Amino acid sequence: MMDSNDEKNLGVKNNQRTLLTIVGDSASVDGKFKISDSIEIDCKLKGKLVVDGKVTIQKSGFVNADIKTVSAEVIGKYEGNMIASDYIEITDTGIATGNVKTDSLIINRGGVFSGNIIRISEEQNNNKKKINAGKDIFNIDIDEDSGINKDIKEGINITESIDKKE
Repeated sequence: MMDSNDEKNLGVKNNQRTLLTIVGDSASVDGKFKISDSIEIDCKLKGKLVVDGKVTIQKSGFVNADIKTVSAEVIGKYEGNMIASDYIEITDTGIATGNVKTDSLIINRGGVFSGNIIRISEEQNNNKKKINAGKDIFNIDIDEDSGINKDIKEGINITESIDKKE
C-alpha cells in the first residue's frame, strides 16, 4: 500500500497524477509518442507528441518536436510546431520558437516567444475569400466544389484576392 510520500514521489498532486515524467540531466529521448493523459519533460526530447492532457516542459527540459495537445506550459525551451486546443503558457523562464495554433497564448514577463501564431477559431474560416470592391472588403463563404458564391450577382465588377493560409 502506498502512503502520501510515495504518492508525492509518483507525481500525485491533489488526486491528479501525471501519467509520464521524463527526468535526467543527460537523458535524451527521440521518437513518436501518444500520451493518453499529461506529460512532464525535464530532459532533451525530439520527435512528435500527441497528448490528450497537458504538456509541461520543465526548466531543464529542451523539446524539439511537433506537439498536438490540450494545453502546454513552457518553463524550459521549446522549438517546433504546436497545436493546443485550450492554451499555451510561456513562463518567465520559458523560451519558445516556432509556429503555434491556439486560442489562448499566455506569455509571462520574462518569457520569450519567436514565431507565428494562428488562432484556431480563425483557422476555421480558412475557406473564406476576401473580395475587394473599391474601398469595401467583404469576407464571403466560397463553395468548395464550384468555387462560386451564390450571393454574388451577375454584373458586379469586383477584384478578387484570396487570403488562404496553409
